Amino acid sequence: MAQLSGSARTFAERYCEAHGLTSEQFDDHFLACVLHRPLGWIWPLVRPFAKQRFEVDRFCIRMVGKYSSHRKLNEELVEFSYHPHNRNFWRQYAGFRLSTHRVSRALRNLPS
Repeated sequence: MAQLSGSARTFAERYCEAHGLTSEQFDDHFLACVLHRPLGWIWPLVRPFAKQRFEVDRFCIRMVGKYSSHRKLNEELVEFSYHPHNRNFWRQYAGFRLSTHRVSRALRNLPS
């Protein structure tokens, strides 16, 4: 059964409701939750110095937040994985970027 296009709540709306956040807090909170480890552990120390380095990750999170469909979510995460900025050592091998698996897991069981 197809859903009406205006009736589905976005992932950002559902995530914010589940975590008691405002929509303005979504990007920063979600990024901190879905970073590869150990970067996630030191994120509070790195964050003030790394704004430009994580613009691709922030863009991906903004796009994911607008979707309500898991199919669209998966398409965005595949596109993110192949983004040219993810092809350097620090992002590709050292994990200095968001984890697509963590994104999927964080959004999988949100309330409707």
